[in-house]
Amino acid sequence: MSELTKKSFLNFLTSIFKNVGVLCLTFVLTPLLLDLLGASDFGTFKVLMEIHGHLGLLEMGLYAGLISCLIPLCNKGETKELQELLSEGFYHYVKIALWTLLLGLALMPFLKKLTSWPHADSTDLYWTFTLMLATSIFIPTINYRAYLEANNKGHKVNLIIFFQNIIFLLVSVLFAWLGWKMKSQGMALLISGAAGSFVIWKVSGVKLTLNRKDPNKYSKIISQQRKPQIMNEVANRLSMHCDNIVLAMMVGPVMVAKVFVGQRVIQVIQSQLLSLGQASWASLGNLYYESNKNQELFELRLMEMTKVLSVAAVVLIVPICILNQSFLALWLGEKYLMDSNALTYLASANAFFFSLFSFWALIFTVLGKPAQITNMMWSQALINLPASILFTKLLGGIGPLAGTFLSYMVVPLWVYPNLLVKNFNLHRKTLLSSFLLPGIAGALIILVYHYVPWKFKVDGWANFLVTGLCIFLVNGTFFFLIFFNSNEKRIFFNRLKTIWKSFAGRKA
Repeated sequence: MSELTKKSFLNFLTSIFKNVGVLCLTFVLTPLLLDLLGASDFGTFKVLMEIHGHLGLLEMGLYAGLISCLIPLCNKGETKELQELLSEGFYHYVKIALWTLLLGLALMPFLKKLTSWPHADSTDLYWTFTLMLATSIFIPTINYRAYLEANNKGHKVNLIIFFQNIIFLLVSVLFAWLGWKMKSQGMALLISGAAGSFVIWKVSGVKLTLNRKDPNKYSKIISQQRKPQIMNEVANRLSMHCDNIVLAMMVGPVMVAKVFVGQRVIQVIQSQLLSLGQASWASLGNLYYESNKNQELFELRLMEMTKVLSVAAVVLIVPICILNQSFLALWLGEKYLMDSNALTYLASANAFFFSLFSFWALIFTVLGKPAQITNMMWSQALINLPASILFTKLLGGIGPLAGTFLSYMVVPLWVYPNLLVKNFNLHRKTLLSSFLLPGIAGALIILVYHYVPWKFKVDGWANFLVTGLCIFLVNGTFFFLIFFNSNEKRIFFNRLKTIWKSFAGRKA
């Protein structure tokens, strides 16, 4: 196994550790938070998080532009040029932090309307958002994360994010228990942000200043990469990160809370699938930049990751579609159940496609070709947002998910394969079959189960865990045997043996 493959596996394994650890703690603490805050304040904080997230647009594609410039330098080991490029990035992030704070303050008068704040006293609302804005001081440390990611050290980033999330969850519950209400969430975000930023700075080992030796050397290069990146980011924000605002303004913050917890496990699965794709992009970038002799290997690995991602998505999503309602009833009680399985099915389908599209988008981004996907992303956004508003009016809480699903079907499902074939000489039929066949098979399994009269009866946690594990193992075995050929199976087992021997050797 090559060193690049080992690093990809290490990145993915630490991502699993991060997501499973956070999931377990979230599973325990979310009912406590809902009881301490109430569904209305809990949902309002989720809306504030979405509003705060939109301030990230001020980055204007800097992170992706920085990554695409860092990868070839890390691959060549150009230490001096790396230092100069990172200093330039640090300087820009300091400016972004200042603008983020100023724009956030300008949004204050509109918060009540955007969140449909139900209380007469708005003190908690404003204090919470002020604490969230205070995290702007940590924005320059994103520069250090970019360096670690580009240098194929994503496993370190995963562990730091895990550490940061654990602090956030524990502190948020503690302060909520002390009676800080929604302000507890803002304070937890500030404290965890400070801890994570400090650790990532120390781990990176990079020391930077605002004294740029040659401001024009990299400023122009980064600027060229940022122009299409900001267009893509704005489209992505309009398309994927307005759901909570739409729900809060049209249905109310309580529905935001119900939709959030209703798809919580699916979102965790989606995060895991994203991590699987992200674990390999640095290695794929290195393959692409090394030399022409690795072009065929790059194409092979890209196709391989597409199939692995698709099969993994279906293997993880099918058990959730079957058991999600039972899980919610056991976890939070029936008051948080939706009227039907529509939310679960739509969220699951969106998670399948989102993981694929995000992986492909990363490939175009890190290889310096973000402009290739700009028109597609804007076409999707211009369908998604109006459709989400219309479907929310017609269908209620599942409206934004229905709007997203429609936009996926109309635009990226067809455009992405064409762009991949055009830019990387992939075989169209092989590419389409690598993700469509597993997706169709998974949809048929869920469809059949939905209409058969017999259903799994889950009457306790022990029964739920055993049932879920059995469905996962049977489903996983079926898809592994059907969708991977003998050579792919052999490679898979060889990699497992290599990883086992590697870890056993270190332990010895």
